[in-house]
Amino acid sequence: MDVNWVKRVVAVLALLAGVIFLVGCAVERDRTEAVAVAARVHDEIRAGDFAAAYKESAPRFKTVGSESDFVTWMGKFDEKFGSLKNANEISYETGLDSRIGRTHLLVFDLQYVHGRARETMILVRSESGQMQLWKLGIQPID
Repeated sequence: MDVNWVKRVVAVLALLAGVIFLVGCAVERDRTEAVAVAARVHDEIRAGDFAAAYKESAPRFKTVGSESDFVTWMGKFDEKFGSLKNANEISYETGLDSRIGRTHLLVFDLQYVHGRARETMILVRSESGQMQLWKLGIQPID
């Protein structure tokens, strides 16, 4: 077997392993940041500061409705179910979207004073590098 060929194969494999390692580190960093943003949103919901959650979200999130619409909707949800007691992460998934880049889907089991809900959050990294809420769905569980 040609020694140069073996050296080239080893070099390519080492380079490939390095790239995989770097991508893996970036995904783990993104997951950590996405979970931190989700925790911040849950803290704002607990505090009743729905406007802060809206203001810190991605521009696309804001195209769905106005800040006052979001605050009103969340306030009605809060009135019906009471305050948020716990947010337990069920799953995390990352993906790629050709329009917005890497997405981070987090699913939570939310426990309120008067019920439970399933929450889905999609987070994306903004052009400035900040992780932001892109989509939020809260569905009561009967």
